[in-house]
Amino acid sequence: MKKEILAIGIILCLLFINLTGCITEDRDDFDLNIALDNDIFNGFYPWIGFINSQTLSINSNIFNSLVEFGEIFQIIPALAESWNNPDDITWRFNLRGNVKFHNGNNFSAEDVKYSIDLIKGDQNNTFYNFLSMVKEVIIVDDFTVDIVTIEPYPLLLNKLVYIFIISKPYHEQISDGNPIGTGPYRFSDYLKDNYLVLERFEGYWNKKPDFKKVTFKFFDNYEDKLNTFLEGNADIIDIIDPLDYNNLSQKTGIKILPFTFNTVTYLGFNFEENNTFSDFRVRKAVYHAINIDEIIKNATNDYAEPASQFVSQYISGYNPEIKRLPYDLEKARQYMNNAGYEDGFETILDCREGEVRENASRIIADQLSLINITVDVNILPRDDFFSKISDMNSSFYFVGWAVDSGDAGEIFDNILRSVDFENGFGFSNFGNYSNPLIDSIAKDIFYNMDTRERLNLMKEGFAIAMDDVACIPLYILKGFSVIKDEISWSVRADGLIKIEDIKIDNSKNSF
Repeated sequence: MKKEILAIGIILCLLFINLTGCITEDRDDFDLNIALDNDIFNGFYPWIGFINSQTLSINSNIFNSLVEFGEIFQIIPALAESWNNPDDITWRFNLRGNVKFHNGNNFSAEDVKYSIDLIKGDQNNTFYNFLSMVKEVIIVDDFTVDIVTIEPYPLLLNKLVYIFIISKPYHEQISDGNPIGTGPYRFSDYLKDNYLVLERFEGYWNKKPDFKKVTFKFFDNYEDKLNTFLEGNADIIDIIDPLDYNNLSQKTGIKILPFTFNTVTYLGFNFEENNTFSDFRVRKAVYHAINIDEIIKNATNDYAEPASQFVSQYISGYNPEIKRLPYDLEKARQYMNNAGYEDGFETILDCREGEVRENASRIIADQLSLINITVDVNILPRDDFFSKISDMNSSFYFVGWAVDSGDAGEIFDNILRSVDFENGFGFSNFGNYSNPLIDSIAKDIFYNMDTRERLNLMKEGFAIAMDDVACIPLYILKGFSVIKDEISWSVRADGLIKIEDIKIDNSKNSF
């Protein structure tokens, strides 16, 4: 009799499982499948050949850094529990105890020093520039380390976010191999251009994630990625084509998560004296002639928001007081007349390949024709485009910039500061823009260790740059991720997919 009751119980349990997907009371049984575009490119940290967001996203689940970004670029503790500044060039980090690497090695200050020294000793390492201001790393004790910078450097924490800590003894023994970190997930299996499997690290120092196994599935074809999700073989799609939004929003059992990309697109100019755009009045005319609403509607299908400056609202240094110049053809024509261009002029707008950028550029050309500026839209392959603007051979160009550091200081260092390659400034100042007041502010921003004062300086600098029409900000694209209804997740401002952030929605009865 007991056997019959047990058998019936088992059958009922199996029926229940079949009806409800594969949920059980044991949270350890949950697996997660994530569909992504393409593979992780050149491999795993620290052996990757170059940096891209998807590679960082995956590796951020295997490794930890001293500090990390929260959901909107706030600095939070990771392997460092706390930190302080004994002086303006010293950062003292108090490290976590009882942290283990995936192979069982204990984490200590030796690993921090080794990881940073390894990168600083190899100029070909793609992370080398992140640590250019670091002079030395000093071990105070097993769980205290000092990072000494060449000069005061307020951006160090933001740079350290991307410096993952590796195991010294493991890396000294193995020149290439499976990644070993201290993160919430450990490497399990990998087939290039197909999938990567990570398993939860049960010895993780932080809160245990919901999912035992996570599979990243790589696709070079968008339709295959979408179909995999719709067929139930993926739980998350990182990015969908906005044109699929309406169709997907009608389907049950899924949630669409909107987010805003970190890239601000803008029009740049050549500021050299013999260039038409060196005249402030011409730049103002162009700005007033831009109808951003028309561009967003017809080039992006309304999946964008207007930009007012070089950075988005999530970036430290964003100035909410700055507003776009209004679309005003009468003002635009008046500025053209005052500049002596009543009959207009001809110019070339250089643009990188891409449907949205190309469409936006053509709309801009049509808009500027209304103030007698004849624009030849020059569509270039990616490498040719960046080669031309890097050589400062473009008078007028359409470009974008994403502030991955979460801090607007990189805009001042790379774009707004006068070109000074010898000292590492102005590398992306493609139009040779130069304003002594901006240079003075940018220098103060670079060294100033007073957080509030530095923030105000960045806001002031952006106000001056926008008054100067150092660029014409255009738009910030919106994106959408799709997840199964049983999952709870908020898309991060930095675009990384951290599995720790993804939760099972307990209000749902299947997964």
